[in-house]
Amino acid sequence: MAAVMASAAGHLCLYRLSALVWGRSPGRALLLFRHWGRRTWDWLGVDVELHGTPPSRPCLYVANHRSYLDIPILAGVLGASFLSRADVAGWWVIGGAARAIDTVFVDREDPRARMRAARALARRLRTGSVVVFPEGTTGGAPVPGPFQPGLFRLLHRLRIPVVPVTIRYGDRQAYWTDDLALSAHLRRLVLGRRNARAAVHIGRPLGAEAHRDGQSLAGAAYRAVCGPIEAFGELVSEAARPVRP
Repeated sequence: MAAVMASAAGHLCLYRLSALVWGRSPGRALLLFRHWGRRTWDWLGVDVELHGTPPSRPCLYVANHRSYLDIPILAGVLGASFLSRADVAGWWVIGGAARAIDTVFVDREDPRARMRAARALARRLRTGSVVVFPEGTTGGAPVPGPFQPGLFRLLHRLRIPVVPVTIRYGDRQAYWTDDLALSAHLRRLVLGRRNARAAVHIGRPLGAEAHRDGQSLAGAAYRAVCGPIEAFGELVSEAARPVRP
């Protein structure tokens, strides 16, 4: 844990120093964020297997949410910003890094804040991709929880392409929920080092115009995210050969 946080702090300091010389650049911050994600794979001993290719144009990735590990894994694969709950902006190191990569923050309890976040998300998607976890929380069930439809109504209205992303781990020990302290889970994961692998499946883009409304788009995205789990199983096979993206 200390190495991961120290690396995050180091990458953030490097970005801030570069910003003093060349000015603020979310693109440069994303390159450093992606590098940090890949270094985190090494420190935690996670082999990542990639299926599919990220689109070259900005899009909104919708992914299932198993664990905090999803963040460095998707950062290393996709190099995209995230949609995050508002309190993360105040977290030590993590909050600074999130702001640097132009994370879109949303306060789910404030309707006006949700509207501001929706406008910020639309602006962000004009220049870069964003990752969203539509379940709104992590979960340990074999399949994702329900996708929140509000986001998909916005995506449908703005005709923003949706790209489904599925994360599968080699062991349920990688799953994390709020009933276990993050530090305790990370310690167990690092000490266990058992089948520490992950697979990231990038699906075909879903065009909003092909769906009658946001609810229909949400359903299509949910089925697409569940697809690799149904096809290959909840867990990554021991026999799978890790291929680094």
